[in-house]
Amino acid sequence: MIKNIKPLTILLAIMTLVGCSKDIESPETSFTADKVSLLVGETVTFTVTGDAETYVIFTGDNMHDYTKSHLAITEGFDVDQEEVVLTADSLISLTPWFINIVDIHNASLQPGTTPVDANAILGNIETLVDNNYTNKETAIYEAYLFMTEFNSAEQGKAQNTAREMVNLYYEDHSVLLAPEEGFSTGFAINRYDKTFEYAYNEAGTYTVTLVATNVGDKKYSGSGYSDDRTSSGDEYDLSRTIKELSITVQ
Repeated sequence: MIKNIKPLTILLAIMTLVGCSKDIESPETSFTADKVSLLVGETVTFTVTGDAETYVIFTGDNMHDYTKSHLAITEGFDVDQEEVVLTADSLISLTPWFINIVDIHNASLQPGTTPVDANAILGNIETLVDNNYTNKETAIYEAYLFMTEFNSAEQGKAQNTAREMVNLYYEDHSVLLAPEEGFSTGFAINRYDKTFEYAYNEAGTYTVTLVATNVGDKKYSGSGYSDDRTSSGDEYDLSRTIKELSITVQ
């Protein structure tokens, strides 16, 4: 019985440590402005109260709109995941391009060689419409399987044609695509002096967004910092509180 005391003590200690761990708390903050109706060029002062580790204010005007920020656009998505797809419209666009390639190929064949049937291949390619691929190489390989007849005249022709087709006509639906003008950015606020002054250059109604964030402990993976000394925000637990104000500028 005595021999079992030490292992039991260790087990209880581990359970105590696990039991003490808790989720990172969301910041408790308030967000106000000294005026909500102002003139173009007039200064408005935003004030934040509460306790968070970082604060960012999106003023809501051009290039500072939270809904167009990297944080908002990529929420819930794996931003490192590529996604390509052949749409029905893209199939229509690629058809004359592909028929031209087949015609050139068939014209170069020796007499008596069976020509490539463009319509048969296009019928097979049609079965790929709306398939989502997490990388281009898989999409290229599946298209290549329908084009192997090309290799009878030129080695590598089938794979090159499949690769060109995917690059030219498959649509990129990856989350990494930013808005045409780029991601909107916010203004970082000093956590010890939580006021921010701003003046709008154009009239309009703007939604001002405060993002308050608490940062948890680093989540080590692999060898931790033993081999790889890089660091990124993805390695930390984050908890955010978002507040909004409406500002009218005349």
